Amino acid sequence: MSSDRAFEEKRAPLWFFPVGIFIGWIGTLCGIGGGLFAGPLLHLVQGQALKRAAATALCLVFATTSASTVTEALQENSLLSWRLILPLVAGVLAGAQAGFFFAQRLSERRLKMVFVFVMFFAGLRILFPSAASAELGEGVSSFGVRTVLAALCSGFGGGFVSPILGVGGGLLMVPGLFFAIDGLSFTTARATSLAGGMVGSFRSIWLHARAGNIAFALGIPLALGALIGASVGVFAARYDPFVQLGKNLLGVLLVAQSIRLARQTWGSQSTLTERSERDSHT
Repeated sequence: MSSDRAFEEKRAPLWFFPVGIFIGWIGTLCGIGGGLFAGPLLHLVQGQALKRAAATALCLVFATTSASTVTEALQENSLLSWRLILPLVAGVLAGAQAGFFFAQRLSERRLKMVFVFVMFFAGLRILFPSAASAELGEGVSSFGVRTVLAALCSGFGGGFVSPILGVGGGLLMVPGLFFAIDGLSFTTARATSLAGGMVGSFRSIWLHARAGNIAFALGIPLALGALIGASVGVFAARYDPFVQLGKNLLGVLLVAQSIRLARQTWGSQSTLTERSERDSHT
């Protein structure tokens, strides 16, 4: 029996459920699915291979994005931009297919390096936002070809990284929508990107499940917690203090996780190099 299969059959710790609640809550506040937390958690704490951990994290991502999107859609003053969702989703589906093809050919160490850089710079961007990101739009000023292309490209980028990193793609879709579409508020970009992440994560789960890459025994408890956390996060996201708290926590945790994973990645590589040098001298 392989080590990955053993981990899949291993029961999830009880604390996975409350951790899923927290990740779902903070992910909804910031417009991401939470895979950048769940993937390294499964890898560093549970010992899963990072590729398998990223695939398993998609269970939580789909729970976060679907719960937040459904809850948001049911609100009388919904922040979703329905006109943007269609081109965004079209881009997400195309990107997820391309990203899965790429993910199957990416080495474990290179995937770790991608995780390190994405988490580190995403954390810095959240902790030290540009002046433009603090501005709120009054609504999309026009819905022309440029707006559709911006949504398509943002969706493709988010969909592409979804199966590779086990994320919803919000780290690309939120800034892509917000900065490329005139008049779009950050809150609308956040809510709309979660809808795109729901489709992207579902497609990525389908592809990874067919390839046998997902440990559902570990992913489902996290997902159940995320359903609750994301639903609560939709209401919290309407209050500025909670939004700022969520952003700060997310930024700190992303930077800390990236440093920890970097030390593990380059530390293990240097150990292997030292061993090979010793062996060559004996």
